[in-house]
Amino acid sequence: MSLKDIKTWGYQLQNIKPAKIAGTSYDLVVIDYASDDGAFSPAQVEEMKHKPDGSRRLVISYMSIGEAETYRPYWNKEWKKQPPGWLGKENREWRGNYAVRFWQPEWQTIIFDYVDKIVSAGFDGVYLDKVDEFEEMGHEQEMIEFVRRISSRVKAKRPDFLVISQNGDALLANKQFRDVIDAFAREDLFLGEDDDGKPNKPASVTESIARLKLLAAEGKPVLVVEYPRNNQQAEQVRRDIAALGFVGHTARRDLDRV
Repeated sequence: MSLKDIKTWGYQLQNIKPAKIAGTSYDLVVIDYASDDGAFSPAQVEEMKHKPDGSRRLVISYMSIGEAETYRPYWNKEWKKQPPGWLGKENREWRGNYAVRFWQPEWQTIIFDYVDKIVSAGFDGVYLDKVDEFEEMGHEQEMIEFVRRISSRVKAKRPDFLVISQNGDALLANKQFRDVIDAFAREDLFLGEDDDGKPNKPASVTESIARLKLLAAEGKPVLVVEYPRNNQQAEQVRRDIAALGFVGHTARRDLDRV
């Protein structure tokens, strides 16, 4: 399965059961690196790569690079008492997630070690979240360089390993950024920037689509995930996404089912 061939995708970060993932028909799934029982084994990852009809799917591991998460193996409980210099404020909407000064070497080393584990587990690629942290913290060029370093690292180990970046589509105006990713994912393109299910401002939608099309014009896929309030909204955004030539998915925001 080639990234360019995907027509459908799924996204689940909680309550992941390998057998259930394997039983779906998605061409690509984004899942967490681990379940409550610990990191998925290479055998479990391999199981999830095969559809019920025997054909192949891509299995991509989620990884946040703009926030530190207290439920990750790298987290040190002492950091709450004595925060390291790279650790910022807790995200009020997602407790246990802390902004990071992502340009600092100490944080980047943690991420490099983490992504090495993802490669070793047999995933087909990595899905980088909170790339848009530069919108709050600044250092836009340093974020581009960080993603470049991640991409270079994983592709040195496995040239076919995929790098998909989520959100922060302002970076797509920079060709340096477009060159180091294989695909881009956008949450809340049509709905939800201000409140779940609330249509986004037309100017915001238009500006984002223009940036996303820069990548699509280079033959790289654009994934879109929306969190609609009801079936009617879901059907409409699926039509809107498909009309743009992007690959859409609708889900609950807590991403507890695929």
